[in-house]
Amino acid sequence: MKTTTKILTIILFFGLFSCDFKNENQEYAEMLIEKVETFKKENNRLPKNVSEFGLTEFMDSPAFYQIENDSTYIVWYGLSVGESKIYRSSTKKWTKEG
Repeated sequence: MKTTTKILTIILFFGLFSCDFKNENQEYAEMLIEKVETFKKENNRLPKNVSEFGLTEFMDSPAFYQIENDSTYIVWYGLSVGESKIYRSSTKKWTKEG
């Protein structure tokens, strides 16, 4: 009985942690989109990278910004190994890929 309770507690803990982690990444990604859109309105172009609006991107950043061409970009973050959630400015929609 004690072993079952421990296992269920561990599963619940990891489940809750992963939900918070995904929500944190989603919130950061949405903030990136807002900053890119604001930059675009003020400068009539997309930023080359996040440093143009005051952020620093690291290998372990919660989300990433990438220019596709002069008028479109993507913002993405990892969900699990080989799976990402991607926002495409051309469609203004999120998709899961991987």
